[in-house]
Amino acid sequence: MNFPSSPIRIEWPDATCELHTGSLAQIVEGEHLLAVIPASTTSLVLLRDAAVPAALLAPIRSFMAGRVPLKEFEVAGGESCKTPQGWFSILEILAQSKLDRGGLVIVAGGGALGDAAGFAASVWHRGVPWIAIPTTLLAMVDAHVGGKTAIHHSGIKNRIGSFHLPRAVLADPTMLDSLPLQQRSQGWAELIKAAWIGAPDLLEELESQPRSIPEDLIPAPHQIAAAVAVKVGLVEEDPFEVGRREHLNLGHTLAHALEMNTTPQLLHGEAVSLGMVFAATLAEQLSIAVPGTATRISDLLQRVGLPVDWSDFPIEPIMSSLLDDKKVRAGRQRWVLPRKPGDIVVEEISDQVVEQVFRSSPPRATVNPVAPERSHDAR
Repeated sequence: MNFPSSPIRIEWPDATCELHTGSLAQIVEGEHLLAVIPASTTSLVLLRDAAVPAALLAPIRSFMAGRVPLKEFEVAGGESCKTPQGWFSILEILAQSKLDRGGLVIVAGGGALGDAAGFAASVWHRGVPWIAIPTTLLAMVDAHVGGKTAIHHSGIKNRIGSFHLPRAVLADPTMLDSLPLQQRSQGWAELIKAAWIGAPDLLEELESQPRSIPEDLIPAPHQIAAAVAVKVGLVEEDPFEVGRREHLNLGHTLAHALEMNTTPQLLHGEAVSLGMVFAATLAEQLSIAVPGTATRISDLLQRVGLPVDWSDFPIEPIMSSLLDDKKVRAGRQRWVLPRKPGDIVVEEISDQVVEQVFRSSPPRATVNPVAPERSHDAR
């Protein structure tokens, strides 16, 4: 694989993040890592997801040797680390390591560990810097990009959190080689979401070129870059989610409710896939999107092996969770809906309409996805 050599930068008023794509060895050899480590750094903790082979982080250890004292800990990733108990265990690690106010946290793992550890870094000594090394496709194209960190509370996803931008995101796509196919598919939900929100060339490629989605589900570097660029653009424009950044929540309203009310718990990409199709179905029901929009989104998601049928999930706990979603304002559900590619809206929708759609049948799949120029183009 060839990777872009120049980092993408996220610029906030009081924070900057550099996103590097390439092998970790390439990144450290170019001393990109040194440029983002604060000169005042006195201690360093490396948190490695237990699912990540230790050998993959050898370049980081070698680079840090003789520079900053490093203490490494293996931690359990997945949604369990986003419970209050799981999060507190990360704080205990920071205490055990004696990470001081000049400390730095490096997190190597998937999106859940990045959320929890990034949040821990945001409150430790009232905030220490952190660096993210995403090891899943989901984390590379979405979870580790943007600075939103959070944990769950009382059955509500991401209820407690903060905005804490990492100093750098070091994305090594070769790490995807060791992931099972199901894990790779999770990231495609966010990649397809990004294409719908603001990457028309990527969407056209995915819909019109059968080989654009490879059998091994490892995206091409330009596909990863296109998805990241969508998120970077919205994050820079709206750092604290008071405006258009909310469009990135397309599919996430139902997704969060599903994740917190399923046993075994749905994986995030699976839940977002269901949520995107549901949001598109809502948009069609309200005449915000033309008929066929949900099918069009569904076709892409099914091509990467993601679920699109919500009919077997229990409605009562789902509806209850929807009312507790963090996007609710004054008791009214707010939904991110697709009108057409590149045109996303946020609407308040009554519980009755949401329940009606939830009780309806999901869209039926078509054999061949339709390219955007040919039909389904809401005006």
